[in-house]
Amino acid sequence: MKTIILALPLLVLLAACSDKEEAKIAPPRPVSAIQVGAATELGQRQFPGLAKAAQEAMLSFRVSGQIFSLPVKVGQKVEQSATVATLDDSSYRAEMERLRSDLDQANADLQLKSDQYDRILPLVESGTYPKARGDDALSARQGAAARVESVRSALQRAQIDLDRTVLTAPFAGRVVAIYPEVFEEVRAQQQIVRLLNLREIEAVIDVPETLISLVPLVGDMEARFDAFPDVVLKGKVVEIGTEASQLTRTYPVTIAIDQSPDANVVILPGMAGNFRVASVDEGEAAKQLVVPPAALRPLDPGKAPLAVWIVDKATGKVSLRPVTVGRVVQGGLQVTDGLKAGEWVVTAGANSLTEGEFVRLPDTAIAPSQPAAGTKS
Repeated sequence: MKTIILALPLLVLLAACSDKEEAKIAPPRPVSAIQVGAATELGQRQFPGLAKAAQEAMLSFRVSGQIFSLPVKVGQKVEQSATVATLDDSSYRAEMERLRSDLDQANADLQLKSDQYDRILPLVESGTYPKARGDDALSARQGAAARVESVRSALQRAQIDLDRTVLTAPFAGRVVAIYPEVFEEVRAQQQIVRLLNLREIEAVIDVPETLISLVPLVGDMEARFDAFPDVVLKGKVVEIGTEASQLTRTYPVTIAIDQSPDANVVILPGMAGNFRVASVDEGEAAKQLVVPPAALRPLDPGKAPLAVWIVDKATGKVSLRPVTVGRVVQGGLQVTDGLKAGEWVVTAGANSLTEGEFVRLPDTAIAPSQPAAGTKS
């Protein structure tokens, strides 16, 4: 019995040592983080993307009818306002003639009713005719005037429908698809011709959330397409997405690309290429340190100021540091004090970390100075 009692403290001590050893060899927690103000990171990255037309249109008639002509072919270049298709307009012209005739009759009737009213009004005023007869004449004149306006409106509508039997290009571009055939009956809004503006090409690239705050500082972009690997084209950032993909956690960024002056080098929609940042405003990047809202937490629960977890790449440890937050900008909140360009800030899981905890940045070489497994303290 005494032996068992003496062994109990020893078992407790061994269990405690075992827990301590497990804590020593536990792998560091992976975290998401961004390197604030690291504008050079953009210039060191290449982003794949696909070319697309900056302007495209699916052309259709706004009236129904039979295709009379399709004077364009797939691949043909057309200028703005050029005719790309027409409908048989004979029925629309016949309707125009009928309404013109109706308008002439309505105008003649209005003239007749106006003359009658002009003759009756003096007689009503003199008491020769009763007032009711004058009211009837006025009502007849007003009805004739309304009829004229109704027919005139119908004639204007018929003219618009007649004009719509001619389909024109809203901008200069290239025909990439023609759907119906000549003499085919088509309905209003049915797809007729697809037109692309190839003078202006765009591409969409996916930028990681760790770099999206630096995109507004980008000057020029360079593009190389697989079809023309030796040709470098210039581009500009024209649109920055504000919502990240749920799967990749990247933001779409649209690049406008200048076509090559070489007539033999034409970038077409769907061509794959790689895009690289050619110039970044480094000085401005160092001033505009931006962190996403999820990276911020109170230094003390429920109290100011705000703070962020800083990752020390040399040790792999995190430390909580107070920061001063400025205005809301693209990609998050501007930090005006408390951070330096190039420092790593945890962006996810900030509320579950502890001071001095070992962490690991995804796809980043960190050499934490942890004790090796089995090393005695």
